[in-house]
Amino acid sequence: MNKTLIIFSYDFPPSNGGIARLCQEIAVGQQINFEHVIVLTRIKIGENKPYNFDKVQVIELPQKRIKCERVAFSYLQNIKNKEEYTILCGVWHPEAALSILAGFKNIYILGHGTEFLSGISKFRKYFWLPIYAKWVLGRAKMNIANSNYTKKLIEKINKKGNVIALPLGVNEDFFKPNEVLKENKDILKIASVSRILKFKGYDFIARTIANLPIDFKNKIQWNIGGTGDYLENLKQLVKVLGIENNVTFHDFIPDLELPAFYNTNDIFVLCTRELENSTSVEGFGLVFLEAQSCGIPVIGVRSGGIPDAIEEGNGGWLIEQDNEQMLADLFINLIQNQELVKNEGLKARKRIIQKANWKHYNEKLFKIITN
Repeated sequence: MNKTLIIFSYDFPPSNGGIARLCQEIAVGQQINFEHVIVLTRIKIGENKPYNFDKVQVIELPQKRIKCERVAFSYLQNIKNKEEYTILCGVWHPEAALSILAGFKNIYILGHGTEFLSGISKFRKYFWLPIYAKWVLGRAKMNIANSNYTKKLIEKINKKGNVIALPLGVNEDFFKPNEVLKENKDILKIASVSRILKFKGYDFIARTIANLPIDFKNKIQWNIGGTGDYLENLKQLVKVLGIENNVTFHDFIPDLELPAFYNTNDIFVLCTRELENSTSVEGFGLVFLEAQSCGIPVIGVRSGGIPDAIEEGNGGWLIEQDNEQMLADLFINLIQNQELVKNEGLKARKRIIQKANWKHYNEKLFKIITN
């Protein structure tokens, strides 16, 4: 077994987002399996440092892209006895490409979804993915996809490449239930947290709430966490739909405050779209696991990799994309049946402990990268 694991990822805390969090959890979780775990990442300024950030050895690269890649390549190239190292790359470009060019063989690539889509770009469709990405993916010992959806995307680019689906996990000791006294038990408090982008489906949720029968609409409180390009449009839509009293915007929520945010709500909802000729997609949906780990049942859409994050009838529900009737019926049912909300929340927490935490993920990952 190789003694040193290098996690080469430009996305790493204090950056936020799923890739940064995934690489952080791997860096911490693999320390029991390797003598040394080193993170190679771009220097960043920010306060979004997770609960276990101080446990990781980080080598910081320059922030400017060209200089960053030059320094990273030099660092990797100068490592002697490369066969004694295992490199886990946050994405295939440029991390995995640089690792290949630097002479490494034990390369593993994490796959997330959007980076394997061409959208409307002819450059991505005819060169970037079928030639460049195919070359990189084919030289990895294993491509580790975050969902079965992402696995299929990789297989489409390189049919002969090695790829395996390994759905993500969550830290159940950090994201855990916390009994919060509800001020009004008649109100169904729903939460959404992510980057506020159009494809995330916030407009769909807003319209569903607005079109509910008045008696049910008045019993919903929607708490939205996050910032993004669509935030101002969403605020305007909320006003136009006349649901200002139903919606509270919480802006960006730091990692350390996320468990409390989930716990103050009854249901987590995110209805991300999968659109043709778009590079925007939910490759997995880590926020669904975070909410479930807090004992909060979730509602998601049968799109992208979300079905790997939600197990229908076991702490969550899946609806068809943009199906307002299905979501409205669910809201009404949950408003009328608070016991169902409670029971599904218990199932959600149990599912995380048994199947979907970082301990299980890292155990499976270790077997993959040492096979």
